[in-house]
Amino acid sequence: MSCNKSLPGRQTGFTLIELIITIAVFVVVASTAGPAIQNVMRDNRTVAQVNGLLGDLNFTRSEAIKRGTAVTICQSDDPDAAPPPPEDASASCSNDKNGWHKGWIVVDGAGKLLRIHGALRGGTTLTYSRGSLSYKGDGTTTGLANGTFTLCSSAGAGSRGRSLVVGPTGRVRKQDVTCG
Repeated sequence: MSCNKSLPGRQTGFTLIELIITIAVFVVVASTAGPAIQNVMRDNRTVAQVNGLLGDLNFTRSEAIKRGTAVTICQSDDPDAAPPPPEDASASCSNDKNGWHKGWIVVDGAGKLLRIHGALRGGTTLTYSRGSLSYKGDGTTTGLANGTFTLCSSAGAGSRGRSLVVGPTGRVRKQDVTCG
């Protein structure tokens, strides 16, 4: 015999009160989880953007060593409009320290375009303490002091950001920063 039979005259299912309480609990959970999910997505986007820049910095340095000549990574207001080789792509470089989020390009000493990176998405800002960064044929930078790239998300002042510090030897290290 089966024990799953309901009693005569008794209905099974949710009452209206149970349904309202369930919906209320769902709304409370969703309203608290929503901002946390947005923060996780923003942090993941920031990490991906920093890693993209780091990859381009490593590419620039390795190309300088491989070619035995200077290779430059610079901010470009419209990297997609950079002329194709063999034209002088270095003319597309800008010395705007605060506009790196618009995109950047990598060019060799002869001005040949080696790589293009488009604008960053999601309201992210990217600044560099100098105008551009050049690696010499031995992999060192042309400056004697550290240069710092700072990437801040759209969360605004007081939010967490990331920095890439490029030393005179050409090595890059990551560090967390507070955006101001």
